[in-house]
Amino acid sequence: MLRLVAVTLRRGDGVALDSVTLDAHAGEIVVVEGGRGAGKTTLLEVAAAWRRPDSGEVWLGGHDVVGLQLQSLPFVRRNIGFVEAVPRLLSGISVLDNVMLPLGARGEPIAFAREAALRALGKVGGMGLAASDVTTLSGAACRLVAVARAIAAAPPLLLLDEPSGSLSPPDIGALLSVLMGAAEHGAAVICASADASFVSAAAAAGARRYRLDNGRLSSTSGPLGLVGARRSGVLALNEAIP
Repeated sequence: MLRLVAVTLRRGDGVALDSVTLDAHAGEIVVVEGGRGAGKTTLLEVAAAWRRPDSGEVWLGGHDVVGLQLQSLPFVRRNIGFVEAVPRLLSGISVLDNVMLPLGARGEPIAFAREAALRALGKVGGMGLAASDVTTLSGAACRLVAVARAIAAAPPLLLLDEPSGSLSPPDIGALLSVLMGAAEHGAAVICASADASFVSAAAAAGARRYRLDNGRLSSTSGPLGLVGARRSGVLALNEAIP
């Protein structure tokens, strides 16, 4: 589903990503560990087609998005669920409406979008939050709602930046179950985390583990990260790219 090839991105006088090569296949969870400033967020932003690297290739669903025109990138992003380190939810609308947003962007009927959003909230234990105003939520609740929003449209690629932030151990266990379920249904899942306990738990659950230091990626486990049944070939994007 995702392949980064020799991706380099410079930041000021330094290098945020230094010739990074990484694969994430359908049905697989990959976890990238590293401290602050290691380049984890930049890596996910490049994978999400939010940033263009200075050099290298970013293959998503059979397309090298580095070479796509800017107007084509929104079609790519509709196929990616991205949970940022500090989740950004829209105030002034309910939790349910927030979770429905990616489905609306894809033109899904309201009834279908509502059902899918409620199902996603149920998976993260947030069904009771559906009618809440996002400004009343705790940091942990905001993160779970952001995860629900990311999985609601069942995207083929899920990216999570510091997914365990603000979460209690039971919530982290529930989150891992949600991610494993997404992988079992064919998603490629990439988590970037500085939380050693989360990284260890993810690896114990079958995730393939990497370490990022000063923009350089190294593997700390073999290619044994299949969580569900991997689909053959490259998963095609759900949306056509002009």
